[in-house]
Order: sequence, then structure tokens, then C-alpha cells
Amino acid sequence: MKVSLNWLKEFVDFDLTSEELAHQLTMRGLEVESIEHLGDKYKNFVIGEVLEVAKHPNANKLSVCKVDVGNDFLKIVCGAPNVAPQQKVVVGLVDAVVPRNQHDPNGKPFVLSHVKIRGEDSFGMICSEYELDLGDDANGILVLENNVHVGVPFANYLGLTDTVFEIGVTPNRPDCLSHIGVAREVASLVGKKLKLPTIKISEAKQKASEVATIEIQNAELCPRYSSRVLFNVKVSDSPKWLKELLTAVGIRPINNIVDVTNFVLLETGQPLHAFDYDKLAKHKIVVKNANEGEIFTTLDGKERKLKSETLMICDGEKNVAIAGVMGGMNSEISETTKNVLLESAYFNPRSVRRTSKYLGLSTDASQRFERGTNPNITEYAATRAAQLMNEIAGGEILSDSIDIYPNEIHPKEITLRVERTNNILGTTLTKPQIKNCLTSIGIEVKKNEDDLLCSVPTFRPDIFEEIDLIEEVARVFGYDNIETKMRASIQFSDKSPKVEIADELREWLVGSGWNEIVANSMQEKSVAQLSLENIVEMLNPISKEMAALRTSLIPGMLNIIRHNIFQSQKNLRLFEFGKNYFRNASFTNTFVKNYLEEEHLLLAISGNANQISWDTKERSVDVFDIKGEVETLFSKLNIGNVNLEPLSSQNIFLVEAMTISFDGKQIGLLGKIRSDILKKFDVEHNVFVADIFVEQLRELKKQERKFVPLPKFPTVQRDFAFVVNEHQSIGEMLEALKTFGRRLDSSSGEIVRSVNIFDIYQGKGLPDGKKSCAFSVEFRSDEATLTDEVVEKISRTIVSEIQKKFNAELRA
Repeated sequence: MKVSLNWLKEFVDFDLTSEELAHQLTMRGLEVESIEHLGDKYKNFVIGEVLEVAKHPNANKLSVCKVDVGNDFLKIVCGAPNVAPQQKVVVGLVDAVVPRNQHDPNGKPFVLSHVKIRGEDSFGMICSEYELDLGDDANGILVLENNVHVGVPFANYLGLTDTVFEIGVTPNRPDCLSHIGVAREVASLVGKKLKLPTIKISEAKQKASEVATIEIQNAELCPRYSSRVLFNVKVSDSPKWLKELLTAVGIRPINNIVDVTNFVLLETGQPLHAFDYDKLAKHKIVVKNANEGEIFTTLDGKERKLKSETLMICDGEKNVAIAGVMGGMNSEISETTKNVLLESAYFNPRSVRRTSKYLGLSTDASQRFERGTNPNITEYAATRAAQLMNEIAGGEILSDSIDIYPNEIHPKEITLRVERTNNILGTTLTKPQIKNCLTSIGIEVKKNEDDLLCSVPTFRPDIFEEIDLIEEVARVFGYDNIETKMRASIQFSDKSPKVEIADELREWLVGSGWNEIVANSMQEKSVAQLSLENIVEMLNPISKEMAALRTSLIPGMLNIIRHNIFQSQKNLRLFEFGKNYFRNASFTNTFVKNYLEEEHLLLAISGNANQISWDTKERSVDVFDIKGEVETLFSKLNIGNVNLEPLSSQNIFLVEAMTISFDGKQIGLLGKIRSDILKKFDVEHNVFVADIFVEQLRELKKQERKFVPLPKFPTVQRDFAFVVNEHQSIGEMLEALKTFGRRLDSSSGEIVRSVNIFDIYQGKGLPDGKKSCAFSVEFRSDEATLTDEVVEKISRTIVSEIQKKFNAELRA
């Protein structure tokens, strides 16, 4: 945002230097990115008068001139054919930087110095308009009118006495996208009152409502539409003051009508649009949504395809403007325009932002509308523009504005606690001090017992709650005025269980040689639908590869595994904490109705299970490796009795799949990625994964732990080998052994302490279709040392039960 210093001084009386003002505005949060003194471009250029012109003694096309520059008479060699005595000209003195060099192909600037040209001294340069960057005529010097004074700086002659600040206005401060908005901050800085332009207009007897009608069909996207009508205006160039002011802040002058709308935009922050009244069918304005797919030609001459959600300004027959973005060629102001209808409206910021992004069209108007303009200034801005048009374009202003405002937007009222303000800021500000801070920036403050009741004006859409007001107090009081004190009252609380378990597992996994990944939570729609039909789709996807939220962490993991394999990193142990997202009408108790997100931990291994060395054979990872990692993980969390059983149903991603459960409740899955899935993601190596539900882990982690003393009596171990059907589940046998052991426990306490499988054998010595499963069982009593007789008795009972249940034979 370019801001003119001279313009600011029309609203506030202050005598700060430009550098002081820039510093103080920056400290207020309005960062001044650059300062441009407009006259600096023509430093060391003055108005001169050519007194004498003589032919150069050594060159036919050169002249030696005597030039009066006010405080001296200079000898200057000039090659222009039109130089003559008594001319008022622009003289570049020694050390002046000439903006354009006509002898350089790129027109690069150059510095003047005292030189000799064909033997004659030259102490400056008489400039052409090309060299001054004021036009393209380089055939002769620029000759000025005779009534100008010799010695006057050329910058003053051009009216370039202004200073322009480039301010980086943050998105939350749309009020400062105007000179009045910045002036309000300056007034607060210097403790002066803000002087707003006074509006005095002479209106015709005819009313605007008699010659034009306005209809809003979508009041949600256009809460207010104000208009003024002017008849018999004369479209022409703007006066010099207006063109200079607009040019100074980077706006190209067009004509007096359009220039006024731009002037009021920069003055008040309210975008305006001027329609040629006679080009509006039925002299009517209708605010409504576009028809899907229709084409509209904007003022830049481009045809644009519209969506049904795009808000349009229409007349009685056709579209004439894209609301809040740009007008159309079919209703623009031209040299033949006689009558003007002015638009000054408030459009929904989200709607304008969406339209601007979709069309790829950003304008000064859209930048303001999408950040939030002031809905209660539209009529004022329209009348201000009508006043200026009347002054410089003539004509007459029809009486009364047309103002459609069905649901008035009122200032927000927020209670501000003095004690809370001081606690947050670490200050001891009094109520009057806080009140002064807020009233100086336009916030009305009323006393409310011990608190302050603040009425936030509608030009500050960024202030929603008490903490926003506290920020404003800090900003106005001055961050550098707040003393540094060691009086922080921050209380550190324990980590939430949600964060604690994730951090604990992350630390352990990394310490155990795993690498954490973070995959994108957005993915291609077809990928998200691999595991679920009811996916969560993005309304405005960045690309088709990011069109939906993920329903599984596995696709993202496979993409990263593929990338690593392509980089010759084949032995991988990766994990990710992330969320999956689901949509279902039955999700009524979720944070967002009909949507659910679940946090998962995904472990993935691929490549070799061990490092190759002279004494170790190479072995690829298999499903038992990932199973072992899961068991180790649960052991780390002190969660016992976790069951791993074959998955009874098919899984879209896994084969050799197992469910991970505790007390009959599933808490995860593990298995091998299916070959067709690997092919889809271009992964050439087998991948084994474990997908664990983090929320269930949290619940299990909450369970109370019981600590017992170290055993006083020794443990007795017995090994049993059973021959069973080759398809017999080992898990079932393990569970049966544990169950029989618990059933056989004596009244004095538990005796069977653990059951583990240590060998599975098929082959020579066993019948076809059979396998041998060897288990190690540990016995221990808390009351006494177990005798051989007790152990043998329990062992015989266990063998008998296994033989009956699984049709097993005890192997010798």
C-alpha cells in the first residue's frame, strides 16, 4: 500500500519527519518497507534560461550555450537542433543522475560531470523529455513555458514535493488500506484529532430512485448496496492535482470519472465502480449469482468463465460486473458517457476471495473486499465520490442516494477487564489510560463497573474478543514502553495423555533405529477410496493429487518407501503418527458432525532383517519380524496379554494379516502388503506393516499398574513338543496352554507363569500334513519351592488337555 505524506497531512496535523513517522508506524505494526522522496529523481535539475547560443568551433552539429540557472551562468555544449536564446529549459547540473540515456540501447541512467566536448568545456546538460523520463521525444530539448522562474528546482516545477511510504499492511488490517485508516493511526501517535473530509453537495430536485432501481437477490453475499446517480457529466482528463496524486501512489490516471473512484478508494478504503447509466438495460441493477459456465468479458478485455457461486452485478438483461472484483466492458465509462450510476457496496469477503482465486484475477477492489471493508461507509463513500465528480466533471447529483441495507451490521460490544489487561501485558495501566489507548484508534469505550464496555467499529473486522482489545492496548501504548519484568505467571502443566504416549513411543522408536516420516494427509481421490467409499473431499483442491483427506496411512508410507528404494535405501524401518479421516452420517457425537478423525501409528519394514557380514546370512524381513516389533512395542508400554490372531476377513491392503487385540477388542492390524497394491505404488520389494489405533493404546496405558516384589522361590521350566495338524493355529495352542495353566493354579496362588513357543518343525520323521510345535512353560509358586511331584502332576494334566483339544500327540 503506497501512502502519500501530503495526503496524510490533510487529515492530521503533525510535524514528524518522514523517517520518524516511518519508525513509529512500524512500531505500531504498520511496517514501512520503503520511503520514496519523489523529488529525489530530479535532484540537481533546475529551470534555466538560454542566454546565448554560438556554433561550436570544432563541430558542425554542436552549439556552445550560455545558460542562466539562477545562481550562476553555465557554459554547456548542446547537440539539440532546436536550442535557441530566450528559451526556458531543464538543466542537469554536475552530479545529476539523468534518468535515461538516449545513446544507450537500454536507456540506462548516467551521472553528469564536467567534461570537454571537442575541446570545449561543458558544465551540465540541457535535457530532452526522453532523458528526463517524461516522454519518448529525443529529437530536441524540452522547452518550457516562458513564465516559469529561473533557478527553481525541476522537482518543484513538476509538483514532486511529496514523500511516499510503501506500507506492508497485514491481512488483518483492511482499515489501513486507505489514507484515512493510516491517518487514524498517525492521529493516535501524535495525540491529534482525525479530520475527515466534509461533504457539501447541491442536489437536483429529481430523485435517484425515480430513474434507477436496485434489487439484491443474494443478501448473504451482498448485505448492502449504495448508489448515487449523476446526470450531464463531462468525461475528460482529470485536473493536474488529481493526476499527480494518483501517479504518486502508483495509480495510472484514466479520466476524471474513473480517477475519482480510485481517489475515494485510496482515501476511504471503500471500492467504487462507475457504470455508464445509459448502457444499463432498464436502468436497473440486480445483484445475483451467475449461471454455471456463462462467459463474461471484463474491463481488461478477457473472457472469463463463471461458476454458479460467483456473485454478479447485472442490469435488466445482462451481467455488467463481477461483484467486488472487476467491471465489464459493456458498461464502462467512455468519452461519450453523459450519465453515471455509482456503485458502493459491501460484499461477503469469502465470496470475493473465492471468486478472485478461481478467476486468477486480483484487483485493488478485491484485495480490500476479501479482507473485509466497512459496511457502514458505503453511502458516505458514494456521496464523497459524487461531490468530487460534480466539482471536476460538472453535471448534477440526483437527490438522495439509493441504499439497500436489509440487515444492518452493528458494532461489536466486548467487555475488557482492566486486571486481565495488566496481567497479560505485565503493566499497571489505569482505566483512563486503557480508555485513551482505545478511543484514540476509534473504539468507543463506556464504563461498566470495574470493566470497560468497548464498542468496536465496523471498520475493524479483525477484533472479535477481549484478547484482541488487549493486543490493541499493547500496540497503542507501545511495545517498547512495556518494561521488562520477571513476573511471568505461566504455570506448566503435565503433558496430556494424547501427547505423552506419542512422545514416549516416538522417543523409543527412534532410539531403536526407526525413522519417523510425515506424509501428506491429502491424497488423490482414487487412492483415498481404496479403503473407504465415504471419503472427505476437498472443496478447492490444490491439485487432483490432493483432492481428498486420507483414509489410511499406508498409501503415503508406500510413496515414501518407493522414493527411498529409488535412492538405493532398501533396508527400511519407518513409522508415522498421523490421522485418518472419515465421513458418515452416523457420526453425530464427533467434534464436527458427520465427520471423524482417528489417530494411528503405522510401522513399516522392508528389505533385509539383518546386516550382511561374514558370519551372518542374509535374510529378508517377513511377517514374524513385524509381529516381533509389535510385541516389543507393547512390552515397552507394559501392556501384556495382547493377542495376535489371523484376520478372518479380507483386507484391501494386507495378506498374511493378523488382528492385534486386547480383551477381545481390536487395537490394530499387521501383515504383508498385497502384491497388487505394491505394483500400484511401484514398490518392488515386500513391505510389512502394523497399523495400531493410538486412542486404544492410550486407554490401555491408563490402566493401573501393579508392582510385585521379586520372586523368593526358584522357577522350574518344562518343554513340551506336540505333533499336530500342519494348519493348526499356534496362537490357539498358546492361549489354551495359558488357560489350562490358570485353571490348574493351586489355592496358594498362580503357578504357571509363562508359556512361549520356541520351535516349529516339519519334515523328516513326521507324517505328511503334520508339524511339531515345541513350547516352554515356566512354573513358580509364591509360597514355597515347587517339588518335582507337583510339577509332574501339572505337566501331565496340561499334556492330557492339549491332546484332547487339538488331537495332538506328545513327541518323544
